[in-house]
Amino acid sequence: MAKLDDFDRKIIAALQANGRLTNIEVADQVGLSHSSCSRRIARLEREGVIVGYRALTNRHQLGLSVRAYCGVIRDVDVDWDELAHNLARIEGVVSVFVVSGEVDLMLEIVARDMQHYAQVVLRDVLDTQGVKATRSSFVLEEVKSIY
Repeated sequence: MAKLDDFDRKIIAALQANGRLTNIEVADQVGLSHSSCSRRIARLEREGVIVGYRALTNRHQLGLSVRAYCGVIRDVDVDWDELAHNLARIEGVVSVFVVSGEVDLMLEIVARDMQHYAQVVLRDVLDTQGVKATRSSFVLEEVKSIY
């Protein structure tokens, strides 16, 4: 685990809010000189704290109005790692997590509408070898999401 101070945390927060900020803009926001801020950002990238930059998209503008978490109960005869990787290849599955609790894996799925979501789960997820059952929970409103 990387050793982070308050400036590092402020830099990370600024870049999470807007990954397109220039180093000068980040430096101004966190109260550091440009050169010091640039060195810190480079170190955070080198140490793997900052692992990349990407465009966040508006799902609704892309026609993806449904977002759900689908818990997967696996058949004990199928290796969880193999199952997780097979599920990750399904179109519409945007995240796969191995979890503890009542289910073995948690999928984050986006879909155009409920019919499309049903097709993804009933046709693609449940037809994947090793899936015994699923449990869906739908996102009603996103309050905060930074990771």
